[in-house]
Amino acid sequence: MSDIKQNLKSNGIILPQTPAAAGNYIATTIAGNLMFISGQLPFRDGKLIYKGQLGKELTTEDGKAAAGLCALNLLSQITSSLKQYTLKQIVKIEGFINCSESFSEHATVLNGASDLLSKALLEKSGHIRTVMGCNSLPLGAAIEISAIIELE
Repeated sequence: MSDIKQNLKSNGIILPQTPAAAGNYIATTIAGNLMFISGQLPFRDGKLIYKGQLGKELTTEDGKAAAGLCALNLLSQITSSLKQYTLKQIVKIEGFINCSESFSEHATVLNGASDLLSKALLEKSGHIRTVMGCNSLPLGAAIEISAIIELE
């Protein structure tokens, strides 16, 4: 997993401390050769950084930054959870966008996560994805992203 940290460092990005679960659940679980990562919010140092709705309080660029922070938290969960496994690839990410009814830039916002994963994982970052808008998220977060990864 030092490759992830090295790739991020070469892009001037530091992997944050792994966020604690915000409720009664575990952050990751492994089933067979797949790791499922619970939804990650845009936390940094224990604080929710992006709060509110895109298309109202927040812009598309804010959303992309929030999605990138969620992706960093996904990577932090991956690096702290893998002991005897190696990351083969990201299989899928799911993005939930807290947005106004008229907001339509969901895919652009989720690109903030996909772009960061590409920088960190290079050829292992290719993934399918689902993105959807909703009118609220836990703690008023702007974005929540979950992932499925394949292990070797």
